[in-house]
Amino acid sequence: MELENNIANLINESRYENSFIAEQIGISMSVFSAKMQAGKWTESEIKQISLIIENEKFENYFIIELMEAAKDEPSYPNSPAES
Repeated sequence: MELENNIANLINESRYENSFIAEQIGISMSVFSAKMQAGKWTESEIKQISLIIENEKFENYFIIELMEAAKDEPSYPNSPAES
């Protein structure tokens, strides 16, 4: 997921201290720092972080990701209207 790789940018743009976010999601600062550098976050961690840093940029990014993912899904024609 692209969001997983870019969550560090969103965290950096938020107004929260890294130590605060790490504490809130229940990981040590050393683990948090490693995850920031590697971009390896679990789905649960991403959800928790999103609840903490909820901001417009995060929401816009997530919406764009969903739209990009939807482009790859098959589309089906509408069923004909019943007479």
